[in-house]
Amino acid sequence: MTRRLQHKRIEKRLPPDWEAAKREWAPLKAFFAECGLDANEAYAMAMTASELLENAIKYGTWTKDDEFISLAIEVSSRAVVVEVENPVVDDPAAVRQLDDRIQWMRGFQSPFQAYVERLKQVSSQSYQEGESGLGLCRIAYEARCLLDFYVTGSGRLAMSAVYQVGVSLS
Repeated sequence: MTRRLQHKRIEKRLPPDWEAAKREWAPLKAFFAECGLDANEAYAMAMTASELLENAIKYGTWTKDDEFISLAIEVSSRAVVVEVENPVVDDPAAVRQLDDRIQWMRGFQSPFQAYVERLKQVSSQSYQEGESGLGLCRIAYEARCLLDFYVTGSGRLAMSAVYQVGVSLS
């Protein structure tokens, strides 16, 4: 029996604030459940949105008081798309580093292998502030999402995670 998900879309503008991102967890999980995702999928997609929001806060270029994070989520019968946008500085090296990270993950036979390898790399290093890359690996592995990004014409990084409905999370 094929399940039918409700087609819904939400868009939000959020401040680049940790507490604002944290408050989104429960409403997003409820939204995904209302659309017809099972409990595991709703949790995984809420985690995905949360990880992307946290990355936007951590790596966004926040130079003005009126800057914001855009969160857009679309649920359809075939896919769930979570997209987060934030301002970024024009830094080709940083964009290349993000692309390298995504391509590195895609180079593994499975997202699980990439996640385990990244855990090994992070655990073998001394603690340091900065990016571990675990969040993106976690999204790919735990939520079974395909990751991609682009830089908009107005200098915003748009990071997307796409979950294909019907791919088992258990």
